[in-house]
Amino acid sequence: MANDTPVSTPGMVRLVLHQSFGAEEEATDASTFVLAPTPSSDPNEPLNWSTWRKCLNYGLTIAVTVAAFTNLSIQTVFWQQMTVDLGVTITQLSRAQSAQLAGLAMGCIFFIPFTIKYGRRSTYIAPTAALAGVAWWTSRMSSNAELILTSVITGLSGAINETAVQMTIADLFFVHQRGSANAIYFTAVMVGSFLTPMAAGSQAADQGWRWSYYALSISLTVLFVMFVLLFEETKFIPVSVGQADTVITTVVSSSEPAAEVDMKDDLEKEDADAATIAIQIETTIPLNTWRQRLRLSTPTSESLPRLFIMPLYVITLPHVLFTALQFASGVCWLVLYMSVVSIVFAQPPYSFTTAGIGYMTLGPFVGNIFGSIYGGPMSDWAIVRLARRNGGIFEPEMRLYSLVVPTFLMAGGIIMFGVTADRGMHWIYPSIGGALFAFGLGANGDITFTFVIDTYRELTAEAFISIAFFRNAVSVAVPFALVPWMSSMGLTNMYILSGCIAFGIGSLFVPMIIWGKKIRVALAPRYWRLVEKRSKI
Repeated sequence: MANDTPVSTPGMVRLVLHQSFGAEEEATDASTFVLAPTPSSDPNEPLNWSTWRKCLNYGLTIAVTVAAFTNLSIQTVFWQQMTVDLGVTITQLSRAQSAQLAGLAMGCIFFIPFTIKYGRRSTYIAPTAALAGVAWWTSRMSSNAELILTSVITGLSGAINETAVQMTIADLFFVHQRGSANAIYFTAVMVGSFLTPMAAGSQAADQGWRWSYYALSISLTVLFVMFVLLFEETKFIPVSVGQADTVITTVVSSSEPAAEVDMKDDLEKEDADAATIAIQIETTIPLNTWRQRLRLSTPTSESLPRLFIMPLYVITLPHVLFTALQFASGVCWLVLYMSVVSIVFAQPPYSFTTAGIGYMTLGPFVGNIFGSIYGGPMSDWAIVRLARRNGGIFEPEMRLYSLVVPTFLMAGGIIMFGVTADRGMHWIYPSIGGALFAFGLGANGDITFTFVIDTYRELTAEAFISIAFFRNAVSVAVPFALVPWMSSMGLTNMYILSGCIAFGIGSLFVPMIIWGKKIRVALAPRYWRLVEKRSKI
């Protein structure tokens, strides 16, 4: 696997070279992006893949993300019908949701170590098959026991997606592309969390909730077949380690005519052009055959027992813990939102049908689209400008400046939703509150997830096992506490308190900006020891 430019501090890379052209002519400036991590000369390394191969692989992961989060999210839309059809109570349905979240918390711990050791491909194929199977089962279930069992299996199967996708992003994309890649991922998460439940609610109103699960089951079965036939392994094992004459590849950005830049040459070259990528591929290395690309296992020598305990060490790194807190907070309010919509909007003065409850997810979906644009492409654009101002050096904390807007909008949206829904105001007002909340959730998740990959790329998998466990473990309590919490405090006070908590947790980006680099420098020896420890047999 290619490593970032060798530096003692994890996450700090040279992202931009600044050049001035023209001694006797009018001076011009050119900014040169250094590709970080630096790709090797092996054409089989995923960083060197053609754009269409990257898009196909990543597109499949995005498709299964939509399906997985649809499976995790749609059941709350059906609560109104399921209480009648299955003879269960809202409390029992809430417990099933908690069981699903418990499965989500445990799934990564159980399965991702195998992904690290044996490759990504099998990790996508097996859970997709499990999700398809449990969706078929859910469409035919008839008892509370089956409700709990299918919820646990759904959680266990869906848990792997989040961490595996972050590993895929680290495998395929460079630093200045990861924010945009994560924006696409979070859009897929929100499509599965908000948009498809809206469609499922409309379908359930006409055909019943079971038919929505039939449609989901068919989609997951088709995706399973596509993964078996098309998804390539992105885990890369170098043919040789180190080369005597390594060329650092760059992307030149300027308004002048074209040139490729080699950092070993004099940087003052005239006639630089816009966006030329100079990747030197070793033509003597043969391309993998199609069978090699689709192998089910790519084993390496890591100790499997050690991989199971590594997340316990990684979660203690402040940057990982910060991201875990941010996303745990966001998912708590997402679970709260979906549960409250199902309870409050089914009663007077709203008295929504299953379709109407589904439509209440449209506002959050629209908000998330804008949040993903803000936290993805705009964040990538911002870090390049900040790196230029920092002498070309990129620090992961540069992404966190973008969290100001999402922090305020998430907290404000939470409060607006709860207060307006409690007062029975027109449904557009709670929808706007949901949209503001989802903007903050999408942008915050995109920025903080990319922040972790940028900081600790070598331990991406272990970091996201920790984040996923922490997030879901905290969220398990929300469905259990919802009904008594709402009864004791009332909807308005409950959401005002939630908004204040969300703002307090969101504001932790300020001390991370101030002291984050000092923490990375201080903990760098410990981090590299963890990397070395993981690689030992």
